Amino acid sequence: MTSRRRFVLVDVFADRPLAGNPLAVFPEAEGLTDPAMHAIAREMDHPATAFLFPSEEPGAVFRLRIFSRDREIPFAGHPALGAHFVHALESRLPLDEPVTRRAHEGPEGLVRVELRVEAGRVTMLRLTQRAPVLGKRLSDPETALAAEALGVDEQVIQATNQPVRECSTGLPVLIVPIATLEALQGARPRYGQLRTLLEGRVASIVYAFTKETISASSAAHARAFDTASSVEIPGAGAAAGALAAYLVSQAAVTVTPVTSLVIEQGHVLNRPSTLYAEVHVKEGEISQVIVGGRVIRVGEGILEV
Repeated sequence: MTSRRRFVLVDVFADRPLAGNPLAVFPEAEGLTDPAMHAIAREMDHPATAFLFPSEEPGAVFRLRIFSRDREIPFAGHPALGAHFVHALESRLPLDEPVTRRAHEGPEGLVRVELRVEAGRVTMLRLTQRAPVLGKRLSDPETALAAEALGVDEQVIQATNQPVRECSTGLPVLIVPIATLEALQGARPRYGQLRTLLEGRVASIVYAFTKETISASSAAHARAFDTASSVEIPGAGAAAGALAAYLVSQAAVTVTPVTSLVIEQGHVLNRPSTLYAEVHVKEGEISQVIVGGRVIRVGEGILEV
């Protein structure tokens, strides 16, 4: 028998419609099996698709599962923010001004999200990520392989005097510094080589960045390459959290007890994204990483499966 499943389309980290990272949210996913959700994610053909289930976890307003074209993703920024935005629009739960705090159930417990509310409307969402875990820096030969895999000259990495290293605030990524905006925009990733580079590592996303930016208010311009799906992601919240922690840990930005950073992404894909990161430092250690952005509803539909 065919069932009808309603979905809502949103753009996450977007300052205008049809920008940012597109996301399909299925607000009533109860009854869908894992193979069905995987097939639906392939059909939607976005970097990720969000499925909301009822939760019995105390404090959670729903249980969230996230699928990409190729796999289930345990944690990601833009699906979490998009899911909460849609839930806030469609649930009868009150929105307290100026801030409403909510949480959803993820694979490893509660994930907390803050909704900024003005005149009854959600204007911004912020996701609290996990304490950062910084991996070892890549060796010079490994850095040369990273440059080749990204299609850039090794010198544009070495000239930054910053390491290539894994970092995670919930989703491990490989951070690659690039000296110039021109070099980063000209990068042409070879995904097979990137997968070889990441063999034996937990990261599946390569997040290349430069401190040369398009907007004067941005701290970094970034590009995210998903090696599992062989696609570029226009706005990656978990990766942006890892980059913010990386920049603070390397003292690559001015560090204060609460360091606020803007990261721009997605311009090469003609889907500009703006990600707002906040890194809290206490007694010399990073205690909290928060990443947020705006979400825009762009439509809805019915999938018959």
